[in-house]
Amino acid sequence: MEAFRGTLDDIIDTVSANHPIAPLLNALTPHGKLVLVGAPEKPLEVASFSLIMGNNFDH
Repeated sequence: MEAFRGTLDDIIDTVSANHPIAPLLNALTPHGKLVLVGAPEKPLEVASFSLIMGNNFDH
């Protein structure tokens, strides 16, 4: 995933199993969009600082 760092404008994640989200966020360009379609059993763990610093926080 390191090769994709900061290169993707949009990612559609359809995985329902628990998996790390940070690599996907790192692959996004600033203001890129991550769409989560899957419904994992446990809440996602995302470091809020990475969202803010990566300009990936959409409100």
